[in-house]
Amino acid sequence: MLFIVITEAGERLASTSAERYLLIYMVNVIAVIVMLFITFFVMFNIRKNKLLQEQLRQKQAFESEIANAKAETQEQILKDIGWELHDSVGQLLILGNMQIGPVGMKMPEEFQHHVAELQHTLKSSLSEVRSLSKSLNGEVVLDAGFVKSIKNELDRLERMRFDTARLHVVGDQVPMTKNKDEVVLFRIIQEFLSNSVKYSKAKNINIILDYEHDYLVVRAFDDGEGFDIKKIEKGSGLINMQSRAKLINAELELHSEPGNGVELMIRYPLAVDF
Repeated sequence: MLFIVITEAGERLASTSAERYLLIYMVNVIAVIVMLFITFFVMFNIRKNKLLQEQLRQKQAFESEIANAKAETQEQILKDIGWELHDSVGQLLILGNMQIGPVGMKMPEEFQHHVAELQHTLKSSLSEVRSLSKSLNGEVVLDAGFVKSIKNELDRLERMRFDTARLHVVGDQVPMTKNKDEVVLFRIIQEFLSNSVKYSKAKNINIILDYEHDYLVVRAFDDGEGFDIKKIEKGSGLINMQSRAKLINAELELHSEPGNGVELMIRYPLAVDF
């Protein structure tokens, strides 16, 4: 009898031990499956993120190439217009001034002052055409230099449109390492000035070039009518300025309120050697 009880207890113990081993085996199998699933999920996400990053990089590279091609095309068009102004319109104004001289000598004395005024107007027009043609040619901008080109543009606009157009330079001037950036930055400022002439009804305009430690901060502002920047639609002028700023890794902000004029702020990173 005792033998039978011992035997039954042994069988129950063996059964319990087998079930325990089976349970441990099943838990280990489930753990391995979970680990494989987690590993697969992590690897899938890593691969997915790499693909998304590569697609984003390709998209940004494509957009950058398009923007560069667009900027180069615009620059070539401006250069062609500048040449055309200088060679065609300029020559016509010179010819007109030369032809009016002999005619004026044959005019009665009471009309001589009108002839003199006309000659003065032609000479002034020729001077403005030459100044404009230079500002449209990127090579001339590079030859003159960034700061000098802005000063020339402001002087031209002051003669034509504004009561005052002033340039203020703060800090020591640091040359830009990329010639293309000088032209692009000048075009952004030129676009702002053009919009001020066309829309702002401003009388005064100021540009500040602040050479900080590792940034050139450009602030341009007028005293025109201004506008509600939240309601204004993005026109080609603003889009051109923003796309050009991206080309040179610059930050661009435009601020305006009705009655308070318009302010443009550009932060251009300078490559400074230490």
